[in-house]
Amino acid sequence: MVDCNGLYCTISDYPSSSGVMPLLYAIRDGIPGAWDGILIAIMFILFAGNYFLIKNKTGRAKILIALISSSFMMIPLSSLLALASLVTFTTVLFYAFICIVIFIVFLVSDNN
Repeated sequence: MVDCNGLYCTISDYPSSSGVMPLLYAIRDGIPGAWDGILIAIMFILFAGNYFLIKNKTGRAKILIALISSSFMMIPLSSLLALASLVTFTTVLFYAFICIVIFIVFLVSDNN
């Protein structure tokens, strides 16, 4: 994190970074929790997309399958953001924990 003396950090405050990374770092340092909020929004969008795809294909609402598929896709996405140091690795562990818990609930509730 860069100290900007109480001001919003801009792209020019990250001279050692190249490409789009100074912009992403400015968002990370200027808006607390921005990337965590973006990840949660992406998870809800993935959940809604999977839910409606499954509902249109099968005619039945399968909430747990949509939840497990969206949480499983969040693990590599959050790990890529953690490797770019935009989120912490506890965020990756959080999505992995959610995926494991939903998978256990899915196995327990399977009635086939």
